[in-house]
Amino acid sequence: MLKTLERYQRHIYASQDAAEPPSDDMQNNYQEYVNLKARVEVLQHSQRNLLGEDLAPLSTNELEQLESQLDRTLKQIRSRKTQVLVDELCDLKRKEQMLQDANSSLKRKLDEIDVVAAAPAPQPVCHDGYGNDGGGSGSGGGVVLSNQPPQPEHFFESLGRDLSLHPAFHAVDVNQPPAPPPGGYLPAWMA
Repeated sequence: MLKTLERYQRHIYASQDAAEPPSDDMQNNYQEYVNLKARVEVLQHSQRNLLGEDLAPLSTNELEQLESQLDRTLKQIRSRKTQVLVDELCDLKRKEQMLQDANSSLKRKLDEIDVVAAAPAPQPVCHDGYGNDGGGSGSGGGVVLSNQPPQPEHFFESLGRDLSLHPAFHAVDVNQPPAPPPGGYLPAWMA
């Protein structure tokens, strides 16, 4: 509509400057302008009626038409609002399910950790170096725990290794004095 008005004004001023009589094109543009102006006025009046303004001059039929139009519009608005709420509800339910799944997974992991933490630690087996475990078979309780249980010599022999190159820590009976070293010399601090 703005373009039409601009064209109209350009033609009016151009024709006035040239002092020529209006052409058919100019007449068509003016007629288009008048029609558009009337249509804008009708639309503005209709908008005021929809907003509840200028209702006094309307007849009963016009008021009923306006009421039915408002009812249809209100139904469309309510339908759209309901659809938006349903979509949001579905999205929230999906998020709730995801959170419940994550919560269940975390609870299972926590339960597993609690079970592992509550399980008794394995008790070390005591060996006295003579093939006896220190489980109270009358050894007197003078057994020191070793870092590694003694390995049978035939195990290393089957691997073809020399036992002297693989030192192992075995339990030592603290009640028994240490054996003298080969050569008979015993340092003073060991005596």
